[in-house]
Amino acid sequence: MARKAHAGDDKNIKAVRWEEIINLVENEDIGTQQELLDRLKAKGYDVTQGTVSRDISELHLVKTRKAGGGFRYRANKTETQPAANHFYALFKTAAVKVDSAMNQVIIKTYSGMADAICAAMDSMEWDGVLGTIAGDDTILVVTKSENAAKELKKTLKSI
Repeated sequence: MARKAHAGDDKNIKAVRWEEIINLVENEDIGTQQELLDRLKAKGYDVTQGTVSRDISELHLVKTRKAGGGFRYRANKTETQPAANHFYALFKTAAVKVDSAMNQVIIKTYSGMADAICAAMDSMEWDGVLGTIAGDDTILVVTKSENAAKELKKTLKSI
């Protein structure tokens, strides 16, 4: 069954897909976007060539020469951890509570962790987010609408 994102799930689906892409390029001989697209579809991901192209760029995958000739994709070891993975790891370990009011989402964290989570969140593209502000243990996220705040709250609570 194809894995398709639902409203509010896009960031979770993307993080899971990125994890799978890293696993695939590290463990299989994948040399083209089409090969990666085919492998993802075989694993149940509902993706397009455009999505795979963006994922390759955002994950900073590089093509390396194979010993027998030709090329294959690899994770660029000199790049930092992809933003989504970094955010989700921080959020899972340090976020305490998520709530919303009108077009704002409030994230409570352990003391001293709000800035790190906020910086990781800012490095990602969140639909409907206008901006963020971090204190010591609180992050304020301002969204474009009340509905966007509700969707973000739902997404964050599912992490």
